[in-house]
Amino acid sequence: MYVSVIISNTTRKFDKFYDYIVPSELCDFILPGIRVLVPFGNGDRLREAFVMEIKQKSQFAGLKEVAQVIDDTPVLIPELIELSTYMKKRYVCTYDMAINCMLPTGLGLLYRQDVILVKENSADKTIVNLNEDEINIINALTDNDGALSIDKLQETIKKPVMKLLKKLEQQDLIQIVDHFEMKVKAKTIKVAYPKMDEDDFQELINNNNIRSINYIRIMQMLFEEGEILVSELNALGYSTAILKNMEKKGYISISDVQVERDPLEDIKIAQTKPLPPTACQKRALEAIYESLQTNEFQEILVHGVTSSGKTEVYMQAIGEVIKDGRNAIMLVPEIGLTPQTVHQFKGRFGDRVAVLHSRLSIGERYDQWNKIRNGEVRVVIGARSAIFAPLENIGIIIIDEEHETSYKSDRTPKYDVRGIAAVRCMFNKATLLYGSATPSIENYYRAVSGKIKLVEMDERTNNKPLPDIITVDMREEQDKGLRNEFSDALVHELRKNKELGEQSLIFINRRGYSNFVLCKECGYIVLCPYCSVSLTYHQADQRLVCHYCSYTTIKPSICPICKSEHIDSYGFGTQKVEEQIPLICNDMSVIRMDLDTTTSKHGHQKILDTFRNEKIDVLVGTQMIAKGHDFPNVTLVGILSADSLLGSGDYRASERTFQLITQAAGRAGRAEKKGRVVLQTFAPDNFSIESAINQDFKGFYAQEIALRHELKLPPFYQIGLVQVAAKNNDIAK
Repeated sequence: MYVSVIISNTTRKFDKFYDYIVPSELCDFILPGIRVLVPFGNGDRLREAFVMEIKQKSQFAGLKEVAQVIDDTPVLIPELIELSTYMKKRYVCTYDMAINCMLPTGLGLLYRQDVILVKENSADKTIVNLNEDEINIINALTDNDGALSIDKLQETIKKPVMKLLKKLEQQDLIQIVDHFEMKVKAKTIKVAYPKMDEDDFQELINNNNIRSINYIRIMQMLFEEGEILVSELNALGYSTAILKNMEKKGYISISDVQVERDPLEDIKIAQTKPLPPTACQKRALEAIYESLQTNEFQEILVHGVTSSGKTEVYMQAIGEVIKDGRNAIMLVPEIGLTPQTVHQFKGRFGDRVAVLHSRLSIGERYDQWNKIRNGEVRVVIGARSAIFAPLENIGIIIIDEEHETSYKSDRTPKYDVRGIAAVRCMFNKATLLYGSATPSIENYYRAVSGKIKLVEMDERTNNKPLPDIITVDMREEQDKGLRNEFSDALVHELRKNKELGEQSLIFINRRGYSNFVLCKECGYIVLCPYCSVSLTYHQADQRLVCHYCSYTTIKPSICPICKSEHIDSYGFGTQKVEEQIPLICNDMSVIRMDLDTTTSKHGHQKILDTFRNEKIDVLVGTQMIAKGHDFPNVTLVGILSADSLLGSGDYRASERTFQLITQAAGRAGRAEKKGRVVLQTFAPDNFSIESAINQDFKGFYAQEIALRHELKLPPFYQIGLVQVAAKNNDIAK
């Protein structure tokens, strides 16, 4: 038997299949997707490798043998092996890069080399010609029970040791042994059990052989419970020393029991049942059920206004998939949305749900991945990386807020989740469901062109009205002598909400400072004359640059449209806004949610729970608060600078402006109380802002798609990005 493998952690030069002979004693343990250790290179150093193919013949002669099988079961399911080949071709990456996306960090191997003393040969050091350094090595090994890692040995000798070790190994005085172990070890807890039955222990008491009251009390508890955690006995005041003595005397047994690191174990979630669907939800579900019954790859775009009940549609669709014996992946764009989604889905599907995202500890992520691999769950929820979950027999993949840019990886391999999801659905003959209140222009174009199915959900659940939008022209506020970032209208509405005991969201596009140039008199933004995108201000050389065609110009001191001198780079951060709110209203409590405040493991969850429990009046944040969240007591959303995205220097600037305004506005009035939105802008006449104010996606789409066609932009043309890097700027140019 032969295998073709991919060597782990290699450069592009070695990114190809290598054939190895499988020794007869390993044949029963070799499967596609399993990891093995193989000798590689001139020195035959053992390397981790992935079995990609098993075959009975090889065209190569003089092959080496597989040294060891690492895993009991494959770490790559057949579908992911096939997917790695697709990714290599599509995203111009290596097999190893693709495979690394699919596996949890904790699965990696830690490698070290141990030096073992051959005691029978080294006993008489006078019979060999050893120098002082070599004798020091022998002595160091002798003092450490005959074994040390090379790193530890080097620390002890305080000299490079490899040449010395080679000589000692040639004289059979030592052996150098490769040692591999998993980065993550199974989590275990110590559990105590009774080792004798109750009658025998009672007889010992009757014969006065047991005199410790602690022994008697511990045994009584164990006879009642059957087993007790050692930590619980410690908490009751029974020391580890007492328990070890009882074990030594044969009264109890203490064992290590493997337990799962469950990121959800401390969360109490009430079980829910499917709700009767609204007319809109029913239409969407009928289209999804029809697709599922075909058992063919199909794509559906659910365009539903904010608060139209898309999540309930997702859960009922997944319920249908599970009934049919298949599985589901549910993707959300932000880690901050994962806790809320997990609560909803775990409430509906219980322990059949696993979660994958980067904020889990290495151990938690490994355990969740392992549950999925072992077929213990039916639904996987997570952000971008969850698309690589080792889930088989997939019936549906759902991409919520499908328009979000976070679904594209900005690290190598630079994959698009939507492309990966489509390939996995093709493999499984499954349905790919996109959902959004503000679909991407490209996907909506595919839908209206008939390439994918379109379902419209144009009503909020319980016929809740869309929030009223109050537009504030910040040019007029400037004329009135505005001293901070809050218009009179927004201050009034914030104070009103405080009096009513209702909550508010304040949305800012970014946590730092914007880098575009804006006229505060007329709202003009400096654009590239060739690409029609905003120019980016580079403070270091005080120039404006187009990041598409490299056009550059100096920053104007006077607006070319209205001749005002009030033209400058524009922006403010979340921290500054957080500090201003208590000055507006002394007793108003505020909390901030951005990248800086959510770095800890449960940072998102703590902030959202605090706000959801109505302990805070105002939540200030970036786009992570603008989408997907459902706060029943939020009736006011303030959008401080609707123009900021227009200056992003991206041809999608208008699209993203419309999306974020619509999504942010959708957080208001999601329960019984009517919502209001205060939208501050220097450019109220901009078509993307105007369309968002009127909640008119179709009107916005019609103008934007015509503009894209005229400028030869996606979806009509493709754009490629070529980056050139060099130490010398002239060489790079």
